[in-house]
Amino acid sequence: MSYLCLVMRNIALSFFLLIAVSVLGFQRKIVVNVPYLCDDYPVVINLDTIPGLKAKHRSQLAVFQDGKQIASQLDDLDRDGLPEQLALTVDATVNQIPLVLRTIKESRRQRFTPRVYADMIYKPDKKTMNYVTEMSSDSNNMYNRMHHHGVAFESEIMAYRLYFDDKQTVDLYGKKVPRLEIEESLWYPTDEQLAQDYGDDILRVSGSVGLGTLKPWNGKKAVHYTKFKRRTQRILAAGPVRTVCELVLEGWEHDGITTDITFRYILFAGHRDCVVEVTANTDIDNIVTGVQKVNGGKQGLLSEQDMVGCWGTDWPVNDTVKYAKETVGLGVYVPRQYVVKNIEDKANNLLLLHYTKGETLRYFITCYSMKERGAAVTDRDSFFGYLRQWRHQISK
Repeated sequence: MSYLCLVMRNIALSFFLLIAVSVLGFQRKIVVNVPYLCDDYPVVINLDTIPGLKAKHRSQLAVFQDGKQIASQLDDLDRDGLPEQLALTVDATVNQIPLVLRTIKESRRQRFTPRVYADMIYKPDKKTMNYVTEMSSDSNNMYNRMHHHGVAFESEIMAYRLYFDDKQTVDLYGKKVPRLEIEESLWYPTDEQLAQDYGDDILRVSGSVGLGTLKPWNGKKAVHYTKFKRRTQRILAAGPVRTVCELVLEGWEHDGITTDITFRYILFAGHRDCVVEVTANTDIDNIVTGVQKVNGGKQGLLSEQDMVGCWGTDWPVNDTVKYAKETVGLGVYVPRQYVVKNIEDKANNLLLLHYTKGETLRYFITCYSMKERGAAVTDRDSFFGYLRQWRHQISK
């Protein structure tokens, strides 16, 4: 299975009317034009672009390929009560993939086994765990109130979590075998689960950017988001084919201005790599993303105009008795139009960016863990080779 294919942009579609729109339903053939071949090619269809599709039919849509219903999901990301995106993955063996969108009765909708998972767990006290989809705070007081310190989401290949604190760091959980684990391991596997080849935390992020966290730059180093009015985390979508999780910072004070900024993390089934989408209501200078220098970056750093990477081995947690060192590869690709220059600080290998009010800054993060059995990447050189191939594909 290929894990290189991840694109989040407008998918080229051709539309063919099969059955006239009527009070009975809707059916339309589409052809998805893909630029390269791979397994689990992500497809996101903006429902506003489909001719003849009425609002009342959106929630009834299903996707068929070769006459069979395939896994898809309808996502209401703007939370207005009406789905605006249809998401699915296809195994792209040819460059043009015919599909059929069709309204169906809910009783005929097939229930597919989820290939992704997301959760947020609020702990009002030490004994209680409440599963929620949204939490907010006007201060830096949520890190220890949330199990695994914030929202967590996973595919079969990799799991991520976002710290619910001023750091807002992206942290990683690697897996030995492809499967969903977070619902059972809760990010912290028991000894029994570890004996059953569960994965666990693979990165000690400390005060760094971890993998691809967007952070303020003070002229010397990446710093945290300390002055703000309100911070929110929420789960917008949780399967069966993708998770969409969001972190919103309102009233962020920086550089003499106040900004509302949203960070959206999108992870598809069958993928280790993740899309980050950032939107804000002001221009932003002095902002960086990148990768932490694992073990000080001594084992390998990659610094190119639009991509940074790191390869290294270090302790993933402070407990150096129970846990072994982990070897990881980290990579971030940002389209060149957003990049000002490459920079570093003591903890991080970075790209300095410029954001223009109202645009969507879309960049990509990826990682490999050497705990993975049968991994295609085995050392620094093969990981940096993977990063360049990955960039080549997602930039098409």
